[in-house]
Amino acid sequence: MSYSAEQVQILTERCEQFRGSKAPEGYPDSLALCIVDSVQSTMVRYPTVEKVVSNYRAYRREQGGDPNTDSAVDLAATFAQLNGPEAWAARIGNGNRTSTHKGAPLKAYAIEAEANGMIDVGVVTAQDLRSAAEDADSLALVKKAWLNVPGQGSGVTWHYVQMLAGIPGIKPDRMIIRFVAKALDRPVKTVSPAFCVELLTAVAGELSMTASELDHAIWNYQRGQ
Repeated sequence: MSYSAEQVQILTERCEQFRGSKAPEGYPDSLALCIVDSVQSTMVRYPTVEKVVSNYRAYRREQGGDPNTDSAVDLAATFAQLNGPEAWAARIGNGNRTSTHKGAPLKAYAIEAEANGMIDVGVVTAQDLRSAAEDADSLALVKKAWLNVPGQGSGVTWHYVQMLAGIPGIKPDRMIIRFVAKALDRPVKTVSPAFCVELLTAVAGELSMTASELDHAIWNYQRGQ
């Protein structure tokens, strides 16, 4: 489903109210926090994500580390120190799982798997991820590793981890999809994540905003509805 010029116009008019909005900085120096936040963010209210991020920061500071500059290696090491995902979830994370399917693994499991997956493809820092984004083949390799982790196949957290690392983009979660569906007067089930990414990226250009700025503005708007 590709977007049309008419759809760009409709969304641009709908998003005019967001012109000039800014997005949070994310974690440009901490791939560890990018991974934790992105994986924890799906299917929950954001305060629960903030709690896990806060717990991770506190734990790392107790260990003498700096969470604001943590790499994927630093993140993976916390799982070894705490003896695995279940203990990590009890100490830092929570009981949230990667999906609603019976037997779905803890998000802590996915966080550890994503940290190790990044390391395996040579992406250790947030700067490494930004550098990979400059080359389509390199980014495709990282994307494949990310999507292979249970519960991450939709691509929502993949878009989000890049945004948190400072790569402009759209996180096509359910709030973004609902916003686009309502603006276009379409059933939600007919609006795909990929369509939202392409359409809203074009709209951001029309508004002289980055995709991340538009994404955050829409997310904030939807949260208040």
